[in-house]
Amino acid sequence: MSAITKSPFYENEVVLSFFDTLIYGRDLELLNGNHWLNDQIIGFYNEYLEKFAYADQRTDIALVHPDVVFACLSVDATSAAEITKDLKLSEKKYVFMPVNNNSNVQEAGGTHWSLLVYHRPENSFFHFDSWSENNLPNARDLAGVMGAALGVSDKPAFAQRRDVPQQHNGFDCGMYVMCFSELLCGQYLEDRAVDLSDVTAEFVARKRRKVYDLIIHLREIM
Repeated sequence: MSAITKSPFYENEVVLSFFDTLIYGRDLELLNGNHWLNDQIIGFYNEYLEKFAYADQRTDIALVHPDVVFACLSVDATSAAEITKDLKLSEKKYVFMPVNNNSNVQEAGGTHWSLLVYHRPENSFFHFDSWSENNLPNARDLAGVMGAALGVSDKPAFAQRRDVPQQHNGFDCGMYVMCFSELLCGQYLEDRAVDLSDVTAEFVARKRRKVYDLIIHLREIM
């Protein structure tokens, strides 16, 4: 993908205030070229999917902000339930949680994103990782503390999905998570089989540009 024209916004300038997410110029610039995405961009897209793209089915889905997921990874099950109580996850059929491999709870960081989905009809966690099983330990840890928050009485099953498109660089993991979340929302809500084969490198590159343009568009109309 050719780089988008450099953002006209200052690094610390607020580009978009979108529900619980603030996008600054420095965040927007991450979509311009070959950059690893931070929690602000992924959190924005989660909120967009839940509150715009799939607004009619909001009662069935929750796309949890990466900040909240990270907080849950650093506490026990009781604390995770307290952190997420306002999200009413126990009422959702499908819960999408971006997983980061950052082990330092004191500051943002990490090197890889993956996606953990709780599927209530099957009482199962499914882990989607675009880099083999890189985040599997983190995903298992998250699944281990989310039972109370999800309101489950029987321990959910856990499955590492094997049919997951793989990234071919070191920076697109966040984009893959966003693409997976969007497609899976539609497939789960419409009771269709999981099929992520459309998520190719070209698909991801186009989506990167579309998310950039989406942020600019929302800034203009909100």
